[in-house]
Amino acid sequence: MSATGTTILESILVLLSTACLFYVLAKLGQEKGLGHAVLGFLIPVYPYVWGWMQGRRLEMLDIMGFWTVITIFSMVFPALMAAAALSSFTVP
Repeated sequence: MSATGTTILESILVLLSTACLFYVLAKLGQEKGLGHAVLGFLIPVYPYVWGWMQGRRLEMLDIMGFWTVITIFSMVFPALMAAAALSSFTVP
């Protein structure tokens, strides 16, 4: 995959993850108030954990699962691309 393709894919993953964050922040704000939503914006782990804890009650387990898959893939993808780049590297 080219560097441009990698950058585009990583950008798409960031946008999807951000959309999930804002969705959960909206739910958090509705449930606990604006202060918790602002705190969640500043510390994104808070809405992530809160979303999993309240996911069944608020019927957003699908969003939380999708957010988790995106997060894991966002962490693994650069390592896979680096490994692929190193495997194709030849020493003269």
